[in-house]
Amino acid sequence: MKKDAFTIIEIMTVVIILAILATLALPPLIKTMDAAKGRLAKTNLKLILAAEKVYRNEVGAYMPITGGKVGAEHTWFKKYLGLDLKETDFEYEVDTTGDPVNRFTARARPKKKYTDTTISIDQEGRITGDYPPRP
Repeated sequence: MKKDAFTIIEIMTVVIILAILATLALPPLIKTMDAAKGRLAKTNLKLILAAEKVYRNEVGAYMPITGGKVGAEHTWFKKYLGLDLKETDFEYEVDTTGDPVNRFTARARPKKKYTDTTISIDQEGRITGDYPPRP
């Protein structure tokens, strides 16, 4: 007898094997994607640092020169720093509270996952915080 097609048992066996392989591969993939998002956030913070240094050299103080906090969605971010961070995973802000001439801190906060985590960079380029957070 000639066999022309796969039996339902053979197809189900292949589907089950593929499902098992997918469940084994998915957690490392998600972990790698989270680590990449954290690296992107740190890179964007370094861009903010570079733009703030240029702004300070031109104006004499970090943006916002009035002190306080400004989020990346504010028009000042694009107008004065030349940055348009259309990042979907993090919210960015710059804080010059207290001393806008000499100090600033830029922060990245995740919007969805690990929302209690913050990555920061200061005027010296020191980065604190990790995403995803280390156990």
